[in-house]
Amino acid sequence: MGRSNYARFYALLGKNPAVNKDEIVLQFTDGRTTHLHEMRQCEYDEMCDLLQNGSLAEQEAEERELRRARSAVLVRIARLGIDTVDNWDGIDAFCLSPKIAGKRFAKMTALELRSLVQKLELIISKGGLKSVKTREEVAQESIIKLAKTQKYSS
Repeated sequence: MGRSNYARFYALLGKNPAVNKDEIVLQFTDGRTTHLHEMRQCEYDEMCDLLQNGSLAEQEAEERELRRARSAVLVRIARLGIDTVDNWDGIDAFCLSPKIAGKRFAKMTALELRSLVQKLELIISKGGLKSVKTREEVAQESIIKLAKTQKYSS
């Protein structure tokens, strides 16, 4: 391979303590060597990619779990009266609230989404969201009140 910098590999190895260096190198070189410097570039890259992202089966399982968690959150958001059909700005605005998640919906991990499901279930069980007026609604009400008082005072 002709490389002397194996920082990526050792950083990933440190994040995967159950992985034995010699065993994984043997696995990716089909038993040819246990030495990183004797690996082909494609073997090294494939090994590092696996350490970084997990196997294809693990990635697919993680993606399925993320989709399930997202779906569970969207169902509960809809129960709270927020439109979830092609309303990603509204969903993000809701999730970005520090009282809800403080994070964009698409950026949430499966663990964060599962935690949010519990929080939303609690909100639902306590009667849902309280009616919070937006600045525009308050301004509109003020204009209507002002118009009414001017109408009656003339």
